[in-house]
Amino acid sequence: MNSRGFTLIEVLLAVVIFAMVGLASAGVLSSVTQSNQASKEHVERLQKLQLAMLLLERDFWQIVPRQVRVNGEDPLKQTLAGAKNFIESDDDGITFVQGGWTNPGMVLPRSEVQLVGYRLKEQQLQRLYYIYPDAVTGTEPAVQVLLEGIEELKISYLSPDSDNEDLSQNNAASTAWKESWESEKWPKAIRITLKSPEFGVIERVFVPPAGGQS
Repeated sequence: MNSRGFTLIEVLLAVVIFAMVGLASAGVLSSVTQSNQASKEHVERLQKLQLAMLLLERDFWQIVPRQVRVNGEDPLKQTLAGAKNFIESDDDGITFVQGGWTNPGMVLPRSEVQLVGYRLKEQQLQRLYYIYPDAVTGTEPAVQVLLEGIEELKISYLSPDSDNEDLSQNNAASTAWKESWESEKWPKAIRITLKSPEFGVIERVFVPPAGGQS
């Protein structure tokens, strides 16, 4: 029977091998953890983008032709307004009234229409809304941050006198698309363009309900 033990060199070599295996395993685990965290963060940002698009769709598809009063003054002639730096936006901004704010049985002390607005502020896509559609003096809107890291918000409006070709082609250079809107009529379509480093350029075109055309 051989009772020979391990030499010091063999022990040290075994320790080195185990240390190298441990370091390699730790590196793999760290890499997997970081990849998993990055994946979760990307999914969360993608979910926020999807939610923002859903809110935009809901609001623009439920636009109602309701005039609003500001500070108790006479109702504004137009039911939709938008322009550069409108509502203190760093880029384009827009306001209108949407009618999808459900209040079953009128239980809550508010109506079922809501004055909303969209703007870009400090690289945030913000949704503004009031509890009451006719804002009174000193009333500040609630601010809902939909997206962050947005570099540009461009809103353009298709003239109601344009033909269907301008809408189907969605030609950015077409003179039928206006950069602001002050008319009492509704635009034939509204184009929203967002630009961010992560998602690039995102563009959506919304067609207001036909019942609001005047």
